[in-house]
Amino acid sequence: MSVEKGERAERELFNILTEKGFMVIKVPLSGRAQPMPDLIVPRNGVLYGFEVKISKKKKIKYMERSYDNIIDWLLALRKEGISARAFLAVKINKEWLFEEIDYDKKELMFPSESNITLEKLLAMLKGRKRYERKLNCNIRVMGDKEDAYEVLNIIQKSLTKKGYVLGLREYVMYKDKKERKEVDVTRTRIYIHLKGKEKK
Repeated sequence: MSVEKGERAERELFNILTEKGFMVIKVPLSGRAQPMPDLIVPRNGVLYGFEVKISKKKKIKYMERSYDNIIDWLLALRKEGISARAFLAVKINKEWLFEEIDYDKKELMFPSESNITLEKLLAMLKGRKRYERKLNCNIRVMGDKEDAYEVLNIIQKSLTKKGYVLGLREYVMYKDKKERKEVDVTRTRIYIHLKGKEKK
């Protein structure tokens, strides 16, 4: 993908999101040079990062090296207790498709059944979902960051595969719970809120 085509794709997605009423931050010179996504959308206490791609192929596989350090951005924010999610945004076959990425996702295929459409992404950002069944249940994952993220990923994959819609909030932990002065950067506390089961 040429730099010019990449910038056009970034502007197009930027315009789509801003026209829908979202605040969008376009990061200049993002990519391999620095651990930042192309676009950042702050929404409901969460930073959504998007690495933007465009392809003329009917089907394409992206390997981890194509994520352009967005995983470093994601993990750096988590380490500081900042809630964040990362997505690969691909324009392919004249359609925008999205896939959430994390440290354990080494490759992604577009298009595929796991891809998120633009319509679903916008609904997710707006926080509006149509549920087959609404839920009000929370799961707490707490402990060493590396272990907590691994368990979180297992829970997310299992529940989303079954059609459940989740909300995530991550909180810092302190070395001394009473004084609450020094943050323990090695540990984290994450709450998974089950909102409901999405209608098909």
